[in-house]
Amino acid sequence: MAPRSRTQSAPGVHQPRRQLSPAELRDRTVSSMVSAALLAVAGTLIFAWALRRTEDPWLFAVGAVPWVIALWLFGAAFWKYTRN
Repeated sequence: MAPRSRTQSAPGVHQPRRQLSPAELRDRTVSSMVSAALLAVAGTLIFAWALRRTEDPWLFAVGAVPWVIALWLFGAAFWKYTRN
């Protein structure tokens, strides 16, 4: 096994993040929030489909997955934006 170079860190050791410019931070935040909105739309469409297909109740759980991911993505983007 070859020794690790300085660019390779040990597992679990985080490299310090570089500071983003305000414009780049805003762009990333808006991009994440738009992605979250699109996921929420997809989840809503799946919920609407589940309402029409009452014989498949598992579709409600499938529709909840994009919503959970969207809420997490939106919250993480908002948190990072307000904390920098």
